[in-house]
Amino acid sequence: MLKKIKNIIFKIDSFFYKKFGSDKSTKALENIKEAQVIFSYLNDPEKETNVRFVGGCVRKSISGEKIDDIDLATILEPKEVIDRLESKKIKVIETGILHGTVTAILNSKKFEITTLRKDISTDGRYADVKFTSSWEEDAKRRDFTINAIYSDIEGRIFDPFNGAEDLKNGIIKFIGSSEERMREDYLRILRYFRFFTQYSKVDCDLNVIQSIRRNINGLNKISNERIFDELKKILKLEKVYILFSNKRFKEILLNIFPQFLYYKRLSKINNLTKKINSKYDINLILALLIVDESNNYEYFCHKYKVSNATKNRIKNISENFKNFNNKNFYSEENIKRLTYLLGKDCVKDLLLFSVCTTSPKKDLNLKSLLNFLDVYKIPKFHISGDDLKQYGYEPGIVLGQKLKSLEKEWIKNNFVLDKKEIKKNLDKINKN
Repeated sequence: MLKKIKNIIFKIDSFFYKKFGSDKSTKALENIKEAQVIFSYLNDPEKETNVRFVGGCVRKSISGEKIDDIDLATILEPKEVIDRLESKKIKVIETGILHGTVTAILNSKKFEITTLRKDISTDGRYADVKFTSSWEEDAKRRDFTINAIYSDIEGRIFDPFNGAEDLKNGIIKFIGSSEERMREDYLRILRYFRFFTQYSKVDCDLNVIQSIRRNINGLNKISNERIFDELKKILKLEKVYILFSNKRFKEILLNIFPQFLYYKRLSKINNLTKKINSKYDINLILALLIVDESNNYEYFCHKYKVSNATKNRIKNISENFKNFNNKNFYSEENIKRLTYLLGKDCVKDLLLFSVCTTSPKKDLNLKSLLNFLDVYKIPKFHISGDDLKQYGYEPGIVLGQKLKSLEKEWIKNNFVLDKKEIKKNLDKINKN
């Protein structure tokens, strides 16, 4: 009988929702065709929903942000999720099957689907969980109210902790006790900073700050990979500099990342035009925080196992650091030379970095130099090994050395070298 009553209420609710809509905008999610397909296979006709959007995708939809990852929560256990979707020829990967998570892929779109859970025990890193059919229990184990908002495919919101209201008012609030939430997973300390920077419209809660200070050593239990993954999300934020303008936050972050010696550089990004500001990606922000002319950055890169691509970009900046105060470094001739040797992207990194150092050149026209790089065509060295063979050189090490010497002369001569100069230089090389 109770089940029938619930189904009747569900139908009435569905009718009124379609008639009058909702003040919470989840249209961006509702209109994803692949999501509509997934929901249709996991839901049962004429019954309450078995599956809902949850977490970041709902938060971003309500905030009008770009949605990247799509998380779904369901009352169905993983095996049934797999059986239902695979029977419809949808690819399913058991990404976290022990914790109730599978990933469905449809038309290249990924949906991380997790069975409702409640924590049985936690150690600050991992949790032993038990599946549940209670949406309330699942919500209780989440970190912040703004991440415990659920929505079905028709846009009906399930929001047991008023997260949508907190999101609207810019309040970052832990669910229940902040102390308990942190001790369940100490990475939530960094997540608090991320969400505060991104959404907060009010000052930080001093009780939360005290909880963070008491539990900060718990981050030692978290793998460096997880910490760096969260850090990258923080560095990606448009207003990341806010973290270092807040005295309390700065103190805590420098405790966690003592390598961030040059955080004051970030404030200079905010003074740049929006177009130039947008060119500062995660790697450049990280470089601004840690790079000088020493090789100290190598310790950070080793500790957090940064990718070779990131490390190489940081290395390029470090190796050129001592030249930033040299006026000739920014001459058109030198920019051309650097572009040929390093590539446009590396030179752009150097220019964007240098304008944020403590004593940038006053006459540095960053916009003009970046525009120049965008249209500049990198010259191609027109002399080959075959050309040198005409002068009697045999293939091998000697020929390669001669070719390299000619290339250096060509670069030095502003990428110009005619046949007379080639012969002259070859004679010079032979004499040497």
